[in-house]
Amino acid sequence: MKKRGFTLIELMVVVVIIGILAAIAIPNFVKVIDRAKQASVKSNMHTLQVTVEALSIDNMGRYPDDAIDLDDELPGNFKNPYTGNSEGPANDGAWNNGTPDATSEGIVYYDPENAGATYTSTSYTIIGQGKEGVTVGLTLTPGL
Repeated sequence: MKKRGFTLIELMVVVVIIGILAAIAIPNFVKVIDRAKQASVKSNMHTLQVTVEALSIDNMGRYPDDAIDLDDELPGNFKNPYTGNSEGPANDGAWNNGTPDATSEGIVYYDPENAGATYTSTSYTIIGQGKEGVTVGLTLTPGL
């Protein structure tokens, strides 16, 4: 009578093959997730730019002088891809004089150029924060 089943060697070969496939696939999957989060930050930056431009049209060409004016105008799905929180551009406690804190991943920051007493309302910069304090490689300004 012949017994049916797999030998220990056959099972070990299958486990080794699965381990090799996992070792190849998992790092690639992590890279894809990081790229998707950066793309989401860039999308948030574009959404913020469209909102700023729409507000400038409503205000006869004057850009908002503060990010607080933008929070109520942003869509409800404006979320930080790294934390999942709804963090508008007024939530800029992580930014120190325009320099992001290294732990503030995914935030989008509205920076009215020459803000303060000399604010000219004719320019702005939108900055996105990527992973580990790296600014996303995209800076949005008005097309003057």
